[in-house]
Amino acid sequence: MLFILIAFFAPAFGATACIIESRLSNCTFKRQTTMIFYISLMNCVFLPLVFVFGMPTVPTWQALLCYTGLALIDVLYLYPFYTALKVIDSSIVAALFSLGQITIPLMSFLFLGEVLSLTQYIGFLVIIMASVALSIKGTRIPKLSRAFYYMVFASLLRAVYAIVEKYVLIEDANWVNMVVYPNLISGLMPFVFLFRQKWRRDIVKNFPPYLGKFKIFAVNEFICFLEVVAQVYGMSGLSPVVSSSIGATEPIFLLGFCYYMLKRYNIPLNEKISTQLLMKKLFCFVLIILGVVLVVN
Repeated sequence: MLFILIAFFAPAFGATACIIESRLSNCTFKRQTTMIFYISLMNCVFLPLVFVFGMPTVPTWQALLCYTGLALIDVLYLYPFYTALKVIDSSIVAALFSLGQITIPLMSFLFLGEVLSLTQYIGFLVIIMASVALSIKGTRIPKLSRAFYYMVFASLLRAVYAIVEKYVLIEDANWVNMVVYPNLISGLMPFVFLFRQKWRRDIVKNFPPYLGKFKIFAVNEFICFLEVVAQVYGMSGLSPVVSSSIGATEPIFLLGFCYYMLKRYNIPLNEKISTQLLMKKLFCFVLIILGVVLVVN
C-alpha cells in the first residue's frame, strides 16, 4: 500500500511540471532543442537530497549500460513531448502518454515474466481507449491530431523506459541508483547539441531569457526531482503495468491545477476549458480512474 501511495505523488508532481514546461516551451523558446538543453542543465542539482534515503552504490557495467540507455530515452522523448505541447492542450498531452504503454503488459510478460489478471488487462485497455478518445477531434469522422503521432513515439519510448527501469531495479537492487545515474547522465547528453551550429546559435541567443527565468527553471527542476523520486520508489515495489496505470492519472491532476489557477489567479494556460471540452475530458478522466482502480485492485 505504501508503494501505491507514494506512486500517486508522481503524477501530481508531473502535472505541475507539465504546466510549467508548457509555458516555457510555448512562451520562451521556439526550438525544442534549446528547451531540452536548458531544462536539463540542473538535472544534478537536487540529486544529493536523495542521499537522505540511502547512498548510491557502484553499478556493474551491465547496469551502467542500462542507466545510459535510460538517460538517452529521457532526452529523446522530450522532443516529441515539447512539440506536442505546442499543438494541443497540456492535459491531453499528459493523457496521451498512455498510448505506447499498451505494449507494457506484453513486454512485462516477455522480459520480466509478469502475468496480470483478466481484470487488470481490461482496466489497462480502458485507460488506453480513454487516452485515445481525448485526442480525437469532432464527433463525425475521427481525426487524430498531430499531437497523437508525436505522443505515440514519446509514449513508446517511455514504455521501453518502464520495462528497463524495472529490470535494473530488480538486478541492481538499489532504487537510489535509479534516481542518481540516469539523471546524472541525461544532464550531460544535451551538451552534444552545441556541436551543431544552428542549435548552438539558438542556445547562445536564448541564454539571457534563460537567466531571466532561472528561478522558474529551478522550481521546475525541484518538482521534477520529486516526481522522479516518487515514481522510482513506487516502481521498486510495483509492476510496470500498475505503476504506469497510476501515472495515467496525471492529466486529471493537470486539468484540476489549470482550472484552479485560471479561476483563482486568472492565469491563462495552454488549456481549453470550455463547457463542452470540459465534459469530454471529465468523462475520459472518469474512465481512466476506473481503469486504474481495476489495474491496482
